[in-house]
Amino acid sequence: MKQFATPQGPTIHSNHHARIVVGSLLVGWLLNMLPWRIDLLWLRPDFLLLTTLYWAIYQPRRIGIGTAWWLGLLTDLTDGAHLGQHALAYAAALYALSLFQRRLYNFPALQQALPVLAFLLIEQLVDILIATFLGDSRNMLRWFASLITGTMAWLPLWWLLYRLQIRVPAHTQ
Repeated sequence: MKQFATPQGPTIHSNHHARIVVGSLLVGWLLNMLPWRIDLLWLRPDFLLLTTLYWAIYQPRRIGIGTAWWLGLLTDLTDGAHLGQHALAYAAALYALSLFQRRLYNFPALQQALPVLAFLLIEQLVDILIATFLGDSRNMLRWFASLITGTMAWLPLWWLLYRLQIRVPAHTQ
């Protein structure tokens, strides 16, 4: 009877300080605000969303759909987008991630890249759908290139955040 009461499989470690999570999200937001040439802006990966996806995989109790919503509103305010456009897109991507979070936690970073591409695609589709309904007539198809650059940025970002995560001792929490 006790077999059913004890959880099986690996547990989610929370041996890092909350300042690392908040600091990395702040850095992701600042990277999104870097000045890019206007003709290359469509290649920019969404660093804030990638950082949010990482922490939603490895710290689902701290970073969830509500956090993604507020970070999306912050992105709307700084990008000059329609209020709620990125918020809804980020929340949709985090909802999709929450369905597979335990599986993704056990995958190595290279195997996480394809699901991350899917989450970036969900975010981009919701973003484009909202922009289209609101009358944005830009050429939206070329904005899908940021999916490739975002997926390519996943591995270095994962490595950096993982290294930051394991350097903080468990007793400093």
